[in-house]
Amino acid sequence: MTDNTSIPPSSLGGNYPPPNTPEDIINDWLTVESFCERFPNIPEPTLRWQLTTRKRNGLEPHVRVIGKKRYISVSGYAAWLSDSAIAG
Repeated sequence: MTDNTSIPPSSLGGNYPPPNTPEDIINDWLTVESFCERFPNIPEPTLRWQLTTRKRNGLEPHVRVIGKKRYISVSGYAAWLSDSAIAG
């Protein structure tokens, strides 16, 4: 896994900058497994449920399915989480 210092390891909240370069954009997308390794404070079953219900919970724009793999945008998830916290 590539070390990406633009992703804060401790949390996903707050003002999270969108990716700017092509490398940042590619590194912003993680598989479920990689996402949970990078952010162990988000349990994998919770993330999987959020992905399963992404059309209802608003996470859909931040998820891509390629083949059988689901990829989550870290910056998109952070924005979604922040918006969900404000709304709820």
